[in-house]
Amino acid sequence: MSTLRVELDQATCCGSKMCVNLAPQAFELLNDGFAGVMRRADEVPLDVLKKAARSCPTQCIVIYRDDIEVDLY
Repeated sequence: MSTLRVELDQATCCGSKMCVNLAPQAFELLNDGFAGVMRRADEVPLDVLKKAARSCPTQCIVIYRDDIEVDLY
């Protein structure tokens, strides 16, 4: 079974909330107005994570499967 890991660079995040809207089980809006990765994001289907990552205007979301970066396209 493969392992997923989701990372979000908060220094690059612009707070568009696209990831939160598309994958609310994986991303949340933090008090500072920027997105954060939720604890169980690795349980969200890969296609949902990829769609959310692709929607990010600053491309600050990276998904890894078994420690290898997933191609979003």
